Formats: sequence, C-alpha cells, structure tokens
Amino acid sequence: MNYEEIMLFWVNRLSFLSRREIQSRFAAAGEPIAAEEWAALLMLWRKDGLSPSEIADATTRDRATTTRLLERMEKKGLIARNTGQNDGRRVVVSLTDRGHSIKDTLVPIALTFVAEITETISQEDLDVTMRTLRTMSARILTADR
Repeated sequence: MNYEEIMLFWVNRLSFLSRREIQSRFAAAGEPIAAEEWAALLMLWRKDGLSPSEIADATTRDRATTTRLLERMEKKGLIARNTGQNDGRRVVVSLTDRGHSIKDTLVPIALTFVAEITETISQEDLDVTMRTLRTMSARILTADR
C-alpha cells in the first residue's frame, strides 16, 4: 500500500507541519507558545474557568499530559490553577491577565496562517473537508464508547 494514498497520512502530515509553522510564527512574534498551549488557550478564551479534565477532553490529551501542560502554562504566567468556590477538591484553570492579553497577538498570526494555506482552496472544498473531518472524528469517538 502506498502511504501517500492514505488520508490519515495527510491529516497527520498537515498536523505536524501546521504545529511547527504556528509555533515558529508565535516565537518570531516574541511569544514562544507551543501548539498544545495554543489549543488550551483556545478553549480558555472560549470559556474561562475550566477544569483540567475538561481541557484534556477538549484537546484530546490524557490527564497526565494535560497536568504537565498546565504546569508549563502556569510557569509562563498564562494561567492560574485554583480550587473551585463550591468544591475545594475541584481545580479550576483560569486565564491570567497575560493569558487574556496574549490573544491579541496570537489570534491574528493564526488567522493569517490559515488564510495563507487555504487561499487557493474553494469555500465549497473547505466546507466538505470540515464536514468530513468532523464526521470521522465523531465516528471515532462513538466507536470508543
């Protein structure tokens, strides 16, 4: 079987190349943010005050990896981990002022990158691709249960 004919080869390759490029662009702008940190920031910008397990689920990472990720983000001053107001056993991850403000730098960089790599692809093809990737992801998630 020719690996270049396997869709998941291309999905993985796109993921790797995109991660490397976005991290490089963030670093060039003076913000050394890893792709995993970017994914967590996206979740927190959408809804601040998530639990580590909610972040792990949303970013498809295991709990131990997510804990290490959050430790790195805390050291960078992007997040704070606190106990929940109603349940002292629950940890809540919140953005710091820096975590909020970095959005103004990172989002335009990411949007420019996406625009550059999709500029020659029709909106119809992009829509089909998104539907296909969402359907495949959902299929995997439902097969796991």
